[in-house]
Amino acid sequence: MTQLELQQRGVLNLLKCRGTPPGDPWLRLVEGSRELAMLRKIAIWWRTFQIEAQCRQTSRLLKRLGSFEALVTDYFNRNATSPFIEELSRSFLRSLEKHNDPVVRAVSQLEYAALNAQARLPEASEILWDRHPDLVCRAIESGAELPPAEPDCLYRLRISGSQPFTLTCTRESTFEVS
Repeated sequence: MTQLELQQRGVLNLLKCRGTPPGDPWLRLVEGSRELAMLRKIAIWWRTFQIEAQCRQTSRLLKRLGSFEALVTDYFNRNATSPFIEELSRSFLRSLEKHNDPVVRAVSQLEYAALNAQARLPEASEILWDRHPDLVCRAIESGAELPPAEPDCLYRLRISGSQPFTLTCTRESTFEVS
């Protein structure tokens, strides 16, 4: 690896808060600079702007929960981020599939499936909800309170991966009779 390549990788690591390689005086100088802080802020702002534009429902929900900026920053720092908005958005939504909030998981999966359908990708999706998905989407859109989880209920939302596009939702009881 050339010295230039090492420094370029070092700057990327600094931008993504991954530390600096020891022994490079130029990178040590860059590490403490206000310009690096400004570049980091711009990079995260740009990713935030792109994700908000593509992932409206998920962004609104995460903002409501007070975790949008932190999740975007964490995503940026931990992942390679594509300059293409469609790839960035899908990758960000995929990063939320193990989120501890079931509504965040479901809404991000719904938007992921919608982006795939919009791109005419043949991938079919099934999203599990603990409350009525239409009511959740309406609440996010209007700013109203989110509906509570419905005990002993499971909504199964299926989105076809083929043309014509189809969306079906079924409500199932999870109540077990002893």
